Amino acid sequence: MIQKSRIVLLTCALLVVGILVWLAAQRREEQLTDSSVPQQEMVYTSEEFLMDTFVTQRTSGNDAENTIQSVNNLLQNLEQTYSLYLPESEISKVNAGAGLGPVEVSEEVFDVIRRSLELSSKTDGVFDVTIAPLVKLWGITSAQPKVPSADEISNALSYIGWEQVTLDEENQTVSLSRPGVSLDLGAIVKGYAAEQCRTIYQEADITGGLLSLGGTVVAVGTRPDGTPFQIGIRDPQGSANDIFGVLSGEDRVIATSGGYERYFEEDGKRYEHILDPRTGYPVETDLISVTAVSEDGLLADFLSTALYMLGSQTVMDNLNRSEFSVIAVTEEGRILISDDLKEHFILKEETGYTMAS
Repeated sequence: MIQKSRIVLLTCALLVVGILVWLAAQRREEQLTDSSVPQQEMVYTSEEFLMDTFVTQRTSGNDAENTIQSVNNLLQNLEQTYSLYLPESEISKVNAGAGLGPVEVSEEVFDVIRRSLELSSKTDGVFDVTIAPLVKLWGITSAQPKVPSADEISNALSYIGWEQVTLDEENQTVSLSRPGVSLDLGAIVKGYAAEQCRTIYQEADITGGLLSLGGTVVAVGTRPDGTPFQIGIRDPQGSANDIFGVLSGEDRVIATSGGYERYFEEDGKRYEHILDPRTGYPVETDLISVTAVSEDGLLADFLSTALYMLGSQTVMDNLNRSEFSVIAVTEEGRILISDDLKEHFILKEETGYTMAS
């Protein structure tokens, strides 16, 4: 009798549990089908070291996790294609063939080099993709940076000049005039990469994606709550986590350059990583940060460096162009900003910077 009672009680308990589970499932189903109940999407994040920088991603939507992996795969491929330091990259093969004859490259690499040369010519060599000998000489981004001698700098400068590169469009080849001339696309390839990543985001089944590739950022869609992504712009006089303002928006590539990014000190003097191909030394400028915003990622990356080198007057002369927008910070703490960005930019007042009139 006792055994039978236990069986009855156990059966009743299981029945109650079953009913509760069914009711919970029904409530869950009602929530999912009721459009008045907001649903919080899962957010996937990733951090990898690729293309010589930390790459972070935040994505949400049906295919968010796979999209992150697709972007990481793309960046790995681009690093293997454009790296100055990987011997099997297409750029390294072009450099190894300097003075020996034309080197055939892929259609994509040919186009990127062609555009790089066009941009170099427009700045009269202030920005120059043949700066590799100088970059390697200083080694500012390496483990053992050094201040070269005047003779070493003079020798390196003799190998710099975008005119020493010849393109053959019909045969899709690149020729460097003599041994020692070499290409370095580091100042533009991250922007180009961000543009390609944007395409992956746009074509994926996601509601939002945010990519940070060192000083280059691109956002697509919105955050899970439907609000725009808020992109903090690093304070050039603060730590790595300090920002001086926030920019909202999507689809355009946002590239920032400044001497604060990488540098070394020797005998009490600071040497920043942006080198001037006219002098052979770190650039001297009245700006401490330049952010360029454009749908064209390669252009944005180029401009953030070129405008930083050219200084505040050039920035002011080009503030309101249709192809790009700019936020620049001067040594005096004034912020120069394009008109179309003003309504999307919030300045953190505690930084002490002021908006230029």
